[in-house]
Amino acid sequence: MSATSHSRFAILLDGALTPTDRLRTQLDGCRVLAADGGIRHAETLGLEPELWLGDFDSAGETLEQSFGTIRRQSYPSEKAVSDGEIAIRHALDEGAEEVVLVGALGGERSDHAFFNLAGATSLAIEKPALRVMLTSGLEEALPLLPGRLLRPDWPAGTLFSIPGFTAMSGLTVRNAKWPLDDVEVPFGSTLTLSNVAENGLEILLREGTTVAICRFDNMAGPV
Repeated sequence: MSATSHSRFAILLDGALTPTDRLRTQLDGCRVLAADGGIRHAETLGLEPELWLGDFDSAGETLEQSFGTIRRQSYPSEKAVSDGEIAIRHALDEGAEEVVLVGALGGERSDHAFFNLAGATSLAIEKPALRVMLTSGLEEALPLLPGRLLRPDWPAGTLFSIPGFTAMSGLTVRNAKWPLDDVEVPFGSTLTLSNVAENGLEILLREGTTVAICRFDNMAGPV
């Protein structure tokens, strides 16, 4: 177990989660915040959040009893932002340089997953020096910033897609089963759906707003 970093934060959200060795390694040394019902992942991952934030409408009595000793910061249920966004802003106020959004993909609410992806991408654009990753354990997503080469550390054979939130210009994908060289991708095109990473995957975008999202196979570890 490494020492806790003051600038690396894991934020537990209430989406799907499969604990894996890769995820546990990524979270090692992170400061942990829980957003409302995301506290349920703390026990699964063997983590103790330093702060539990939200309106607690998704936590339920059982979780409130199980994590009664965790310091809380309460907010009204009728508010203009999500509990996850509140937790992210708290991390930024604490000097976060890296944010891992755990439980940010999948789950019962597709709208939550979409807003997590869009919000993380907006955050990366707003703060280019901030490292942002979204994960469910079996899936990971990384914002792709125009002009910045992305080199995901995904193993060869990993299935990935680049779903554009806008049209994309000058998209280059190297070291993949289907490479691309400075191509134009219209909004809504499936050209960038279901590629396969090779060793040393590289992705570069000239203009547009998007993420690179992957799915791991055979990585589920003990729960």
